[in-house]
Amino acid sequence: MKIIHAHKYFYYRRGAERYMLDLMRMQEAQGHQVIPFSMHYPKNLPSAWENFFVSEIQTEQGSSGLFHAWKQTMRALWSWEAKRKFASLVDAVSPDIVHVHNIYTHISPSILKVCQERGIPVVMTVHDYALASANYALWDEVKKKSMDINHIGLFATARTKFIKHSYLATFVLELIESWHRFCQQYEKPINMFLANSNFTALVLTSIGIKKEKIKVLYPFTEIPKNVSYKDEGFVLYLGALEDYKGVDVLIDAMKSFPKTILKIAGSGPYEQILRLRARGMKNIEFMGFAEGTARTELLSSARVCVVPSIWHEPFGLSAVEAMAHMTPVIVSDAGGLKEIVEPGVSGEVFKSGNSKDLVSKLRLFIDNADYARSLAQDAYKRAKELGDPEKHYHQVMDIYSEVLQED
Repeated sequence: MKIIHAHKYFYYRRGAERYMLDLMRMQEAQGHQVIPFSMHYPKNLPSAWENFFVSEIQTEQGSSGLFHAWKQTMRALWSWEAKRKFASLVDAVSPDIVHVHNIYTHISPSILKVCQERGIPVVMTVHDYALASANYALWDEVKKKSMDINHIGLFATARTKFIKHSYLATFVLELIESWHRFCQQYEKPINMFLANSNFTALVLTSIGIKKEKIKVLYPFTEIPKNVSYKDEGFVLYLGALEDYKGVDVLIDAMKSFPKTILKIAGSGPYEQILRLRARGMKNIEFMGFAEGTARTELLSSARVCVVPSIWHEPFGLSAVEAMAHMTPVIVSDAGGLKEIVEPGVSGEVFKSGNSKDLVSKLRLFIDNADYARSLAQDAYKRAKELGDPEKHYHQVMDIYSEVLQED
């Protein structure tokens, strides 16, 4: 099978890029021809197809003038360059199917028109909430809380100043995305949306995408085969240090357990504020960003891993990663996180933002090592059920076959 994967970046950057590249690698290993379509970028992996990529456009550092701002706006609205180059790629490859990821502002939905014109089926993995709002995290930075998915809207989004901390920039992008939704420029040409959680699927249906065009397909992660239960007694947070991650809630909860160490493994702009919040607490250790062996050791040695997000986290792969090392997890009930854990079986769920409720869940593990041990095997089993790469590969290929038969 010939498969084109379209995404704004073509290197290991964040979760969406890692998902796409790892899926492409699995498909290639099974004998499929896999072709990327992306934006030129200095960090991109080498590709024989990069001549078809669209020109680079910088959207994260702010525009350097009115012309650049106008160029960004026009690219997000409808990129004729992307449509032309993608058409050339399609003509050169003759793909069986196109799998799109995050193409919104850097590529635009113009490439989907090519698929529509040529009768090529399309599936889209939905990694975030960009189809529903220009504030693709649904996080209100001004109010420091998640947006109400039932009242997103043009002005509600603009007031969050999510894009470049600007009301105007956020308003303009939301206006563009509202136009895309009105014209169904994603919904019409896409045969199937692959939501990364039931919560993400709920957001998609809230903007009018039909349920029959949505399948829930949880992301995958490496599931080690030879794992043994280890418990060094500490609590672990592993992830970015951002205000919406709820690490401050976890720090507050740990005041009730002065003899238990909390290891915070991660980095981000909120770190200094968190350090100030933990001032005087001898049981808090900031480990910095952890990767490789250090990351594996933390994940496998913790008594419990906590994912305390206060935003609508679409899924929460770090929780599955911990469970894959036989470490039970406590997750908040925000977004898709609560779908990961079976309370009392593979972990626990607490009310998002509620440190007292988190204390009650932590106490189950901290006061009773046997409780953590009793959940370890089921945590591993649940991780394999949710995130097994081979299972995920076959699910994706089955969806391709279904879509191709319908087309």
